[in-house]
Amino acid sequence: MSQLNLHLELLDKARAQTFGLLGRFKRYGYLAGGTALALQIAHRHSYDFDIFCNAKISNALTARCRSLFAIKETLVNNDDEFSFLTRDNIKVSFIFYPFSFHGKLLENKNTIPLLATRDIAISKAYTIGRRGSYRDYVDLYFCMNACNLSLKIIIAGAKKVYGELFNQKLFLGQLLYTDDIPKDEKKSINFLNTPISFKEVASFFIAEVRTWQKENL
Repeated sequence: MSQLNLHLELLDKARAQTFGLLGRFKRYGYLAGGTALALQIAHRHSYDFDIFCNAKISNALTARCRSLFAIKETLVNNDDEFSFLTRDNIKVSFIFYPFSFHGKLLENKNTIPLLATRDIAISKAYTIGRRGSYRDYVDLYFCMNACNLSLKIIIAGAKKVYGELFNQKLFLGQLLYTDDIPKDEKKSINFLNTPISFKEVASFFIAEVRTWQKENL
């Protein structure tokens, strides 16, 4: 695993405590999604914790959660997902994720491992291809810019991780067609630095898709 410095200053007191407790779940999985990305590149506020697990959700895992967290409400509880709200209204989700990424997980001492930026981009491509939310587009935008990732690299990675479950055509189509993204989603992103407009994000992906098409079609 690789070491890194995390932007822990982005977490309020309650979320910092939650993140600390998640360090006791290393054996079960790793932090993914927008919060894992924000802790690495400080691009936007992300309030939930999504932990991808390599095995089905076990009774041992749910029991450990109940013993360590002050759970206010259980949202989902089955073999594929255990999601709950803490008493501070922080959503924590343990999700069975039967896919293996090829990059190294990132880990600091005593913290839960994090999915690396490149692999987060690959996971976002898969999600967007299955009709993700606007924050998935924003996260992919920042992944590509922060790490100088091209669509060619991301698509190749997604094919390795997801195989036939990743639909390249649908993914590229979703990047080009953003008219159906709800207005409230466009306004819900809380950027940490200079805000990026929806138009900028949409224009960026149109240009990236056109570049990919010229190189591959």
